[in-house]
This record gives sequence, structure tokens and C-alpha cells, in this order.
Amino acid sequence: MAKLEFKDVPPNDLFMFGRQRLAEGDRDLAQEVFERVIQMVPNHSQALTLLGSISYQRGEDIKAEAFIDLAIENTAKEVEKQPRDMGLRASLANLMMARGRESEAETILAEVKLPIMPVRATEEEFEARVASAAAKGLPSVLINTVPKSASESIWNQLAESLGLGQGHISICLYPDCTVVPTRAAQAAGGGIIAKEHLPAKPHNLELLARHGFNRIVFHIRDPRQVVVSWAHFVRDDVSMRLMGPLWRKVVPPLSVLNADFEALLDWCVDNFLPLLISFIEGWQRVEADTATPLEVRFFSFERFLEKPERYFDDVLAFLEIDSAHFRRDAVGETVHLRKGQKEEWREVLSRSQQKRAWNQIPGALAEAHGWRA
Repeated sequence: MAKLEFKDVPPNDLFMFGRQRLAEGDRDLAQEVFERVIQMVPNHSQALTLLGSISYQRGEDIKAEAFIDLAIENTAKEVEKQPRDMGLRASLANLMMARGRESEAETILAEVKLPIMPVRATEEEFEARVASAAAKGLPSVLINTVPKSASESIWNQLAESLGLGQGHISICLYPDCTVVPTRAAQAAGGGIIAKEHLPAKPHNLELLARHGFNRIVFHIRDPRQVVVSWAHFVRDDVSMRLMGPLWRKVVPPLSVLNADFEALLDWCVDNFLPLLISFIEGWQRVEADTATPLEVRFFSFERFLEKPERYFDDVLAFLEIDSAHFRRDAVGETVHLRKGQKEEWREVLSRSQQKRAWNQIPGALAEAHGWRA
């Protein structure tokens, strides 16, 4: 398709072409295509959304926010016209959450009927695994984690060893992951293992308790190592995703992404680490709350690295799952594991960064998990 001579191409087909180009990294052509789509359909909310994403990637934050606000306005109008389109409602909730409109997003999700989308399986394979596991009396399991803690690989191993179906019960990105009521209800029947980055906000806690997720595995890692791994991940992955740039809390501005790695680490220590500490402390409060029906148990990457078999045994014991159901010869896929080191941060973070990071970690939290200065 040369220089946008798309005279006979329907706007939605043109949009999908631009979306594919953006996914492949051709930002310039994608922007040109989306601008053409907007000329044809001025209220095309998906094109407006991705123009916002591209603008963030170009460092044009004010322009990006204008595009996202327009996308929200037009998506809301589309929802009014097509109230039964659950995908539209979910898109609107995602956009609102990205712009910090949390309560509005949660209200929308209360009416969204979204099934769990299978992960690493076809729909038929997922349904068969869930049915088989549920027939054995296996409950659904929630592995709630901090980012960049080898949780994806641990999730895969538990799923393979127990024969559980993998899927997510939330939408949005960290630190705004939000439980979808219908997904939590679906998982209540057993046989599903979900891996999430859920903050301990009232919406999530109420839905988890309502649908029987009474034992929550909370997987953590030394926050200083998470900072180092996140710096790599956000630069090489999240900031390049279609929707990733919309999450300004955890995705730094272009000036930081384009600077040297030291500047990116500075940003992560000063901006990402406080969110991470708050995230962990939120679940600490749930763990200590004797009035909640939720029982939270902390497990760590460091513990997993030292004795993986003991880690899984302890998880099973906490979840009250008979170890006879756990196939130790099963092999789960290892993904998103960059180095898997415990204390790489000691070599990567400067003295100043180490000191600033340590000063943000509450002493009781460090003592509880064996994190050393």
C-alpha cells in the first residue's frame, strides 16, 4: 500500500493494517494510517487511542492526553449506542483506568460480562483442563505477584504440574490491575490458576472474598532487584506495546527512555519503587487484618531460587492441595526470565541509587523478608 492511497479500503480494515504496522514497530506508517482513519471516521475511538499511544512514544504528552480523552468520550458514546458490546465496555474501563478514573472504571466493570481468555491453550484445551481439575476437587488458585519476579514461569509450572487451566481474572496494567466480576465468578468453580498483579484495593478484595479466593499466594522479590529488572523490561517491552505507553505511572517519558541506562534507573528508583513498596504494604495490611476472610501468605523469588521443590511444597500446603495431585515431572515454560539473579542490583545500582532505594524500604518489611542493606 503506497503513500496512503487507500481509496477503497474500509476504515476498520485500514485501522487493522495500521495496528499491525504499529505492532511490528513501524510507528511512522502506523501514525499516517490512523490519521487517515480519523479523516474518514472522526470518532474512531481505537484509532484515537493508538494515536495517543504513539504520541506518548514520541514524547508529545499533552497531545497524547488529548487523544486519550477524545477516545474515552467517543468510546462512551459507542457504548450508549451498543450497550451489549462487552468489548467496548472493557475498552472504556481500560482507558479510564489509564487516565486515573478508577471509580468510573470499576463501575463499568460491574456490568461487563467477560469470560476468562485461555492462556497457552486453545479454548477447547482450556475447558478440558478446567473440567478435569475441577472433577478432582482442585480449587482455583490465585498467584498475586510483584512484577519481574519470575512469577510467569512459576505460574506455568504450577499449571502444568497440577493440570489447571491458565487465565487472567483482571484487566488493565500494573499497578491498576482490576478484577472483572464475571471472570472471578467463572473461576469460582475451580480448576483455574490465575496470575495477577492486583493491588489490595477494596474493589479487588471484595470480589476475591465473594468468589472464594480465600487463600492468596503473594509472590515477592527484593524491590531493588525488581527496579533493575523493570528498567530493562519497560524499555525493551512495555513501552513498545500498543497500550503500554498509556500507563504513565510505570512507563517513563521518552526523554528518560532515550537517555542512558543510569537515567532510567534513577527514574525507576524515584518513581517506580515507591509504587512497588505501597503495593507490597497494601497486602501486608490484608495479611495482618484478622477481620478479613482472605488469608495471605508471602512467598519469595529468593526462596524459590534456593529450593524450588520446597517452594512448591509450601505453596501446596498453604493452599491445602494434596501433593499427590502435583506432577513433579511436568515441565512449565520458562518466560520473561532475564537473568534470574538475587542481588544483581548490588552491581548495577550506583551508591546513590542504592541508598535512595534502601531509604524507601520500611525496616520491618526488610527484616520480614531478609533484605539487607
